[in-house]
Amino acid sequence: MRIEQNGQWTDVPNECLSVFPFGEDEVSLSGDDAGLGIAIIGKPTEKGERLKVSIFKLHDEILCSEVVRCPNVGDPPDYIRECARDLR
Repeated sequence: MRIEQNGQWTDVPNECLSVFPFGEDEVSLSGDDAGLGIAIIGKPTEKGERLKVSIFKLHDEILCSEVVRCPNVGDPPDYIRECARDLR
């Protein structure tokens, strides 16, 4: 996968894409002069829960993370706490 911004192409590292064996339900894109962000949400084939991956291009650097559940012992039963797990 490559990201184009202002006429310049940047390759997305394979580590950022290795969690994508699923069909996408939603793709969001936002950006400005400093960078570009992509959020992809889908349902993996091997899991029953939705997966969200964020890929950010800041200048010439690519950052990517997977949003995962990270419950805390003190959380109420219905509360869903999420954390970002770096994919690189």
